[in-house]
Amino acid sequence: MPKFHASLNNDHVEFINAQPLFYVASAPWAGDHINISPKGQPSQTFSILGPNTVAYLDATGHGCETISHVYENGRITLLFSSSGLNAKTLRLFGFGRVVEKWDQHFNELRAKMASENGDSVDITGARAIIVLKIKKVQTSCGFSTLPGVEEGDATAFADHDDDKDGRETLEAWAAKKIERKELMDFQKLNNAKSLDGLPGLKNARLAQDQNFAIEDTKAWLRKVSRQWDTVAFGVGLGFLIMIVLSLVGFIHIEPSFLTHILEFQKRQMGDYHDEL
Repeated sequence: MPKFHASLNNDHVEFINAQPLFYVASAPWAGDHINISPKGQPSQTFSILGPNTVAYLDATGHGCETISHVYENGRITLLFSSSGLNAKTLRLFGFGRVVEKWDQHFNELRAKMASENGDSVDITGARAIIVLKIKKVQTSCGFSTLPGVEEGDATAFADHDDDKDGRETLEAWAAKKIERKELMDFQKLNNAKSLDGLPGLKNARLAQDQNFAIEDTKAWLRKVSRQWDTVAFGVGLGFLIMIVLSLVGFIHIEPSFLTHILEFQKRQMGDYHDEL
């Protein structure tokens, strides 16, 4: 079963340092693409700067998806994984920042990465350093190859704390859940929403007696609240369009609140003159 941690521990660090590569995932607020980039040579490019801070050298490539996405919204996820009978995956969720090569802090940060890593951190054509502030660490079982099957036949393994049978193939684990009539309860507990609280499996939501209209509205409001700059721009643009249409005579805007204020002032002035 996936486990979550607030920061990296020694086991996480040992696992990370043992992997030959890692993957970086990022996405824009809106668009057609979700980016996943493999990163090799972690001994020369990746450093753990603290329990909640890691950094890696970003090499020059044909695109700059990660850099663009981090500049826009900061969201970034790193994935480390191993195969074999002890398969495991480790994800680092957090917010990144870009330190480009021309930045005055670039060389200082690279030197710190080298001292923390214990190796020379350098790669030809490095264009930036991506620094990740870790908000959450997730560990879970990964993919493995069953003994006795041909190389390349990957099989998913389940490793759940609530199962006394220990690690087994994902299909075997699901079959037992179905036999015990426990699969729906598992989905109800684990599949009703995403890590960000977004609505998930409809069947699981129904099992929780969720009101779809209310929950979907709450999810929409969360999305809008995270894009306050877009909302502010839309409101401002709406006012600007109304003013332009009013100036060209296409519509007539009656500022009633100003009228009420002026009338109130006239009454006050009238009462003042009457007293005189």
